[in-house]
Amino acid sequence: MLAEGSKGSGGAVGPGYQGQNGTGPASGHEPGMGGIGFDNSQLITVDVILGIANICLLLVLLYMYIGSYRKFKSKFTFGLVAFALLLLIQNALFTGFLLIHEGFKGPGMGSPIFFLNIIEFFALSVLIGVTKE
Repeated sequence: MLAEGSKGSGGAVGPGYQGQNGTGPASGHEPGMGGIGFDNSQLITVDVILGIANICLLLVLLYMYIGSYRKFKSKFTFGLVAFALLLLIQNALFTGFLLIHEGFKGPGMGSPIFFLNIIEFFALSVLIGVTKE
């Protein structure tokens, strides 16, 4: 909740990370939205959605690699299974931290995480496309 005297001041006092440093688009008009355009909290929400999408893509990739490993039993396919599994664990932990730990979502973290997640999403999509063939 915003303090009554802080509306429109840009230095909103509220829970979490929004507006604590007095910078950014948080104007106090809509709690959690910060005005027109994407603010940090909206980008973090998109980041969580992208993280979940990446987890889904990694599950598909892991399923495909396990199927290949059962057929061929090669070290290379085992390496692909291990790679996909470790990347799945990393994405699950990272997305979990975004959902749970408030301090992990510091001001300005939305954009870098967004770009990393979107690049990973497209990279995994390409990898699934190549693996299908």
